[in-house]
Amino acid sequence: MSKKQQVKKNLELSAKLADYLAKNQDIEEKTAKDISYVFFSATDQLLNKNNLKLARSLIKEGKVVVKAEETKNRSNPWKLIPLTP
Repeated sequence: MSKKQQVKKNLELSAKLADYLAKNQDIEEKTAKDISYVFFSATDQLLNKNNLKLARSLIKEGKVVVKAEETKNRSNPWKLIPLTP
């Protein structure tokens, strides 16, 4: 997967997560500021593999990283998992 494809897919997932967070403001209020969300697709394993590398790199840089895992559950389409304390 090219970097361009990875960026495009991450932007699409970012828009979906932003929409979800806007509709569920209680979740956003509970999260810390300056978080780096790393997206994991419900269907694209190659993207997930590349984003896992990205998450590890961000953690090494000392960033606060949250795994934003897309689910296939319509009532709860995202699982947010902190990867750093």
